[in-house]
Amino acid sequence: MKQAILGNLTPSGRLVFALALTFSCFIIVFFAALLLAMLLWHMNLTGIMAVLSQTDNPKALPLLEYFQVTQSFGLFIIPPIMLGYLFERNSWSYLHAGSTGKVALYIIVFILMFVCLPFINWLVDINAMMKLPAFLEGIENWMKSAEEQAGKLTDTFLSGKSFPNFLFNIFMIGILPAVGEEFMFRGLLQKLLRDWFKNIHIAIFITGFLFGVMHLQFYGLLPRMILGVIFGYLFYWSGTIWVPVFAHFVNNSGAIIISYLANLGIISQKYQDFGSTHNVLLILLSLLMSFACLLMVYRRKPFKT
Repeated sequence: MKQAILGNLTPSGRLVFALALTFSCFIIVFFAALLLAMLLWHMNLTGIMAVLSQTDNPKALPLLEYFQVTQSFGLFIIPPIMLGYLFERNSWSYLHAGSTGKVALYIIVFILMFVCLPFINWLVDINAMMKLPAFLEGIENWMKSAEEQAGKLTDTFLSGKSFPNFLFNIFMIGILPAVGEEFMFRGLLQKLLRDWFKNIHIAIFITGFLFGVMHLQFYGLLPRMILGVIFGYLFYWSGTIWVPVFAHFVNNSGAIIISYLANLGIISQKYQDFGSTHNVLLILLSLLMSFACLLMVYRRKPFKT
């Protein structure tokens, strides 16, 4: 079989090339999407950038959704697929997307993503208490601003009451990030870091940290990092990218469903509060049940460690 174009690159060389190609792909897709948006919305560059800054304006929603979708493809989906071909001549094989695993595995993961909520939401509360030293006030203000903007954007996306809007959110917030971010972080980055450090556990934790940082919501960094670590071990133990994709999808789609029901007045709970509790025993139970689910996944792994 003919060797892949970049099959001989060292692990560090692959990592550097992957970063360069991902950045280049994002820039190309962004500007292509920008030019297309100028034609579709009949707006100039200044007008489009002004609308994109209005993250809490429902009238800006179509344009915000458009760039959210194109960003998912340009930053998270296209680069890993291209790199999989360049490194191994088979993107599906490189990303471990060729097999799906057994149904029982997905049932365990589905349960896991719900039983972990009290513990994860407790981490959100802990993370929210973060306070930087006085000399880092400028950085702290930037972090708070980024957190606020990201929150406003999410609330704008989830503000719709129509069923078509709900279905589109399932696609945009549920499916695309689950596939794209798992392809990028677990399928590509975790694999590159494993080859570089020669240690899968270091690779999983670094990837989890970078996964948390990527969201630019630093007051939610800790819970996102822990979720990233969970996704990393689900990928490692299952041997298929579709298990963490499914876990990611369940996590994101749960928030969409709760928001939709709240918008319709069926429930009063906000998606941010779903699964939250201040009961220490319930938080500990959540942690123990999460470990139990992960242990069941570990025992079903298709290899010996």
